[in-house]
Amino acid sequence: MSIDEIKQVIVDQSEILTRKMRGNIIKRDVPDLLKYLKIPNALAILGVRRSGKSTLSILLLKDKKFSYINFDDERLKGLKTEDLNKILQAIYELYGDIEYMIFDEIHNVEGWELFVSRLRDIKKIIVTGSNSKMLSGELATFITGRHSDYVLFPFSFKEYLRFKGWEVQETDLYSTFKISQLKNELENYLIEGGFPESILLGRDQINFIYNDILFKDVISRYKIRDIEKFRDFARTLISYYSNEVSLRALSKVIDVNKVTVESWANGLNDAYLIFFLPRYGEKLRQRLTYNKKVYTVDPGIISNIAIRGKDKGRIMENLVAIKLFRELQGTEHLFYIRNNYEVDFYDEINSRLIQVTYASDKVENREIKGLIEGYKLTKAKELIIVSWDIKDTLKVEGREIKIVPVYEFLLK
Repeated sequence: MSIDEIKQVIVDQSEILTRKMRGNIIKRDVPDLLKYLKIPNALAILGVRRSGKSTLSILLLKDKKFSYINFDDERLKGLKTEDLNKILQAIYELYGDIEYMIFDEIHNVEGWELFVSRLRDIKKIIVTGSNSKMLSGELATFITGRHSDYVLFPFSFKEYLRFKGWEVQETDLYSTFKISQLKNELENYLIEGGFPESILLGRDQINFIYNDILFKDVISRYKIRDIEKFRDFARTLISYYSNEVSLRALSKVIDVNKVTVESWANGLNDAYLIFFLPRYGEKLRQRLTYNKKVYTVDPGIISNIAIRGKDKGRIMENLVAIKLFRELQGTEHLFYIRNNYEVDFYDEINSRLIQVTYASDKVENREIKGLIEGYKLTKAKELIIVSWDIKDTLKVEGREIKIVPVYEFLLK
């Protein structure tokens, strides 16, 4: 590929970005990521496809001079490692000696790690990617401790409301009228989800996004041959949202060997489409042998793709899970507990136990008992029940249990 051809791609993409940035760009609720852009540290913004990674990258640098190139462009397909230096030359010829560079989906180019490793000593680099394994190869080897990564999710409920023009205030949570509006919008969010394109262009976009994730981020990357069976597996696994899943049992159901099923599941997890939550065990060996619970990255995927009945309680639990994944940036210190009782979430970092129930009148005793028994095991400092719309505080066996409506939990 010639340098002039690369320049054309860069300029065309720049013009599209300029038009895009004139539109309704929503502020994302993310930490101060610019503090990680210090030479020789590279910033990697990761997350599911179409979650807004490139837009966030551009927003971070909106007051600075930077270059941008998206390697998901079909004109760049088949780009070789040796072509990356032509990319750099084209950038210099177009923009001069600039300080900031954004490389969008650069993991599409094999050998990109060495290129970024070389550049981050003289430039402030943002790379984006829709696969969690992009930092587990040579990049991690070459710049261990010299990169920071942040996982971006589709719009949270708060960001969804912001997109709709509503910046929720603390006082809104005490207004009867505003609370009724919040519950109506939450019902909409459960169906539409938080992918920016699906909110802007309609629910049909979710199917396009979902298929892009399957084909570009899993099937192509992992060279899956039995595409139809894989698609059936993916849809089935998504339908288990907020439930324990046995991959061994699932492999028998779809008549695919367990090793293949585990590989497929890891591919969906690497693409940020699903997340696995481990069961809490006091010993590490126990944690490794227990079944995990599965959650889906966005409620819109559930409402459009899942083949099982839509269960409001399970959807609420999935919402809470994604909020916790977003806040904790992973599941390393997040668990569910199942002994003779069940606790939906044990947040080890913040020392809190969380139950989720679709209750709008009375919380069942088993939810309360689960928290108390969970406390005896973990000594967690905070016990929370997330309900549909109950707000209360209980005292049970000397422990305080806060009951909060799901809309409040998601917004605070």
